Amino acid sequence: MTHILPVTHSILEATALVAAVWPDYALPEPLTCSFLSFGLNDHYMITTAHGDFVLRVYHHGWRTDEDIAYEIAAITHLHQRGAPVCAPLVRRDGRYAGSIVALEGPRTVVLFPYAVGHEPDETKEDDFRAYGRALAMIHRHSDDFTSSSKRFSLDLAHLLDQPLAHIQPFLHHRPADMAFIQTVAREVRAGLAQQIDGLEWGFCHGDFHGGNAHVDGAGEAWVFDFDCCGPGCRAYDLAVCRWGNGKSDTAWTAFCRGYEEIRPISETFRQSIPWFIVARQLWLIGLHAAFFPHTYGVVNLDDGYFNLYLNGLRKLIEQHLPELVAANG
Repeated sequence: MTHILPVTHSILEATALVAAVWPDYALPEPLTCSFLSFGLNDHYMITTAHGDFVLRVYHHGWRTDEDIAYEIAAITHLHQRGAPVCAPLVRRDGRYAGSIVALEGPRTVVLFPYAVGHEPDETKEDDFRAYGRALAMIHRHSDDFTSSSKRFSLDLAHLLDQPLAHIQPFLHHRPADMAFIQTVAREVRAGLAQQIDGLEWGFCHGDFHGGNAHVDGAGEAWVFDFDCCGPGCRAYDLAVCRWGNGKSDTAWTAFCRGYEEIRPISETFRQSIPWFIVARQLWLIGLHAAFFPHTYGVVNLDDGYFNLYLNGLRKLIEQHLPELVAANG
């Protein structure tokens, strides 16, 4: 008998996948189905005569059952409160999550409606104003959210300690750069420690960089992809926008104006954002260091990668935390 080698990750054929999961839903028959994107999870686009859908297939071993249960509970809670989120569709059995067997093991599948529209355009103030309102509504409507499912927190261990542990094996030959990263993480921790008691803690989207929302024809932003959500300092959500597609001052000002139409932004809140912007870059490098070896390959963590991303880190420090330029080396 042929021995089948272990598989790290498989790409499921779209037509076969949809044929396997679609009977679980009371929905119109698919017209087309295609592999949409590969990332922390895989996504498939499904079109029907009555609307389009996105099927998420979680990577095997990426999130625990409790992680996924927490995420689904948070999104459905927000949807029921009227927040502009793309909520999962219920199956015929009354559950939101199903499972399929892939070569690497079981993988969870969840179906979402496709958010019609376009990503917030940083050149359009109305787009980012709507984007800010959407985040404020997520924060406001999750104030009373609780879950019995365990979920990781977006705390400093998640944003700083775990990333450094993932990065270190790839910088043994660049001790000066590793020392630089450790210094930055230490300074960010110290800077946030002075403000942490005055920061609001609650449910966060966790990945609010601009690419996880679409602005519809009515000018409203609909938010999706809560894979990185969890309890944390809510200033981090705003910082991720500033770090991501809200880099321009015009977009950022519009975003904050939209947010403050729903919720205030305190001075302590604002002062913490530069620290969280730098923490976000460290988190991203750590995520890549943990994820790429099993997906894209370690060739993507070569010197060229670290030159690019550490240069990005230095630029963020110069722009948002000039007091750390001395540590910048």
